[in-house]
Amino acid sequence: MSLRLPAVPPGPWREEYPFEPNYIELGSSRALHYADVGQGPPVVMLHGNPTWSFMYRELIKNLTGYRRLALDQMGMGLSSRPGPDYGYTLAERIADFGLWIDSLSLTEPIHLIVHDWGGPVGLGWAGANPDRVATLTIMNTGLKIPKGYNLPWKLALFKRSLFLGRFFATDLNLFVHGVIRYGTQRPMSPAVRDGYLAPYRKAAHRRALSGFVFDIPLRNTHPSHAKLAEVYENFSRLSNKPTLYAWGLKDFVFSNGFLDDFTRDRPLADVLALPLAGHCLLEDEPEAILRSVSGLLEGGRFFPSLLAGAQLERP
Repeated sequence: MSLRLPAVPPGPWREEYPFEPNYIELGSSRALHYADVGQGPPVVMLHGNPTWSFMYRELIKNLTGYRRLALDQMGMGLSSRPGPDYGYTLAERIADFGLWIDSLSLTEPIHLIVHDWGGPVGLGWAGANPDRVATLTIMNTGLKIPKGYNLPWKLALFKRSLFLGRFFATDLNLFVHGVIRYGTQRPMSPAVRDGYLAPYRKAAHRRALSGFVFDIPLRNTHPSHAKLAEVYENFSRLSNKPTLYAWGLKDFVFSNGFLDDFTRDRPLADVLALPLAGHCLLEDEPEAILRSVSGLLEGGRFFPSLLAGAQLERP
């Protein structure tokens, strides 16, 4: 494959993520990597920034009875690193996601799981294609900025200027190290830390990380503001889909105000509140999330007593 794919070094992360690589080429210079495991109804997982499909490894391993599909967004994980003609915008990412879904030739609606800024991307596609969606699992993300929200200083450093953002995220790799340090309540094991770092060991492999940060539309003059507003408006087209909000309550980025906005709009959705989980909630509470997602996919009820360290609520 004559594409700019990252040369990901071997390491203990491979034991955590033992999945065969799959690729879809988008033109002559770009390819998306994804995990594709098992058979059955499709469960599609989409990460945010600066994570990759590695974050979903426990769901990929353990959601048996389903076809588990986890994408690496362009420029991230094991996907190719595009040239300067790629803008890392929300519209481009939604288009990439749609091309990937179409390439799979799925014959039934998908169970969609999203996290972080994978939320606007995945839900942007879903809102435009509601008939192709079976259920939604939404984890620590947002489709609009809550009133009174201030970007946390740990993230604001990367948006202060284009130069500083690229210097911190691309040159110094502080974004990935910051998520490893502050994204969980439980310390990551050496193998898991290695997994988050593995695709981003070279500065040339980290350009998407600052690109993603600069595409956060905090003001209505931002180029992606209108697209995010469209995604939020189309979200209402998914109101009849069984929905689970799994939320780490100690997230330093997506505060509980984002969850409040979601549940205000979707009062019949289930909420799995995880008081001992941070932003990377799948690292802190993988068993609780696996049980609740399994319950959603099977159309069953949730029982808080089964979910260690969790609270399940119906707002």
